[in-house]
Amino acid sequence: MEKDFDIVGVSYVGNPRSHTAMFVTKKAAGLLENLRNTSHCLVFAEAGIEVDMSLQAIHRFVFTEYPQLEYARFANRIYQAHCAQEKKKKYVLQSAGYYMGENVIIGDNAYIEPQCVIGHGVVIGRNAVVLAGTVIKNSVIGDDFLANEHAVIGAFGFTMTEDEDHNRFRIPTLGKVMVGNQVEIGAHDNISCGTGGNTMLDDHVKLDALVYIGHDVHLERNVEIAAGSIIGGFTVIKEGTYVGINSSVRNRITIGENTVIGMGSNVTKNMESDITAVGNPARILRGNLE
Repeated sequence: MEKDFDIVGVSYVGNPRSHTAMFVTKKAAGLLENLRNTSHCLVFAEAGIEVDMSLQAIHRFVFTEYPQLEYARFANRIYQAHCAQEKKKKYVLQSAGYYMGENVIIGDNAYIEPQCVIGHGVVIGRNAVVLAGTVIKNSVIGDDFLANEHAVIGAFGFTMTEDEDHNRFRIPTLGKVMVGNQVEIGAHDNISCGTGGNTMLDDHVKLDALVYIGHDVHLERNVEIAAGSIIGGFTVIKEGTYVGINSSVRNRITIGENTVIGMGSNVTKNMESDITAVGNPARILRGNLE
């Protein structure tokens, strides 16, 4: 491989893209096989990980005791350059009472109430309804969208590491929120951007009020999440699954299709398809509730 190549962004080793930077720790080392379908990535890898020479031939690996920190420092340079460009852009108060940034695309028949903020470069599809106080940034949103009052879509993800002195250090959030068609967001929901990739809400996803969606989460079609639930980063919830009131799902969890997570459950491990799981920690329910 040639000595130098361009890095145009960042991605996640679970879903990598060519010409991007990422980090990988020992506990995620099995995901390195995903790099075989890409090229020219810069990978900050935890010291001690064994990497096949065929992967080292097509990517550049930096082995370090602090892969998240070194990645964060690299990504921060990209983020600072981005911020310098964003600071030059202006928000304009619209006649309908909301603020809109530059390079925004809003589809036909969209309705946006006062006190909303639509960030630079946001795309919102046709027939959208965005109710008062909602903030949308770093997002691409499909048709027939509903955001209830005071939702935040495109917030920074909560991704931290430590420096050499054990001080907390933020990993920059450089991804987006990608929203399909006929998606509903509840009042006071918080949808985080992707850190290394994108947070994705597929068609017909429905979120109740006071739901938190962490960075790089993927909610597939027809996922429904009830009020007060928390979904940790890098989680995948597959098509048709229901998450009950006040449930919590640990980061990096996969929940299968058409599964029910009962009210108040705490999901700490992967869940199969077509099951019901309840409790803390959540366990598969055998038999019926009667």
